[in-house]
Amino acid sequence: PTRMEAQHDAANLVCGSKTQQNPESTVGILTMAGSGVQVLCSPTDDMGKLLGASSDVRIGGKANFAGGLQIAQLALKHRKNKNGGQRIVV
Repeated sequence: PTRMEAQHDAANLVCGSKTQQNPESTVGILTMAGSGVQVLCSPTDDMGKLLGASSDVRIGGKANFAGGLQIAQLALKHRKNKNGGQRIVV
């Protein structure tokens, strides 16, 4: 497998394990390179949405790490269930 395929598989494993560990857990996906920071899937527990969003990730552009963290923090602020802890996985 290519490096991108390995990262895709690892992201799917993390999403699956996080959503199955606790029914209240939600996971979101964003990109921070290419045309800019883009939220592909806002925080959800729907594995189908997460898998669909992760398949849309493409390689290209320069990474905007700081912008990605800022958008991730905004997405965490606007999630539905605010009881759990906030974590950003890069």
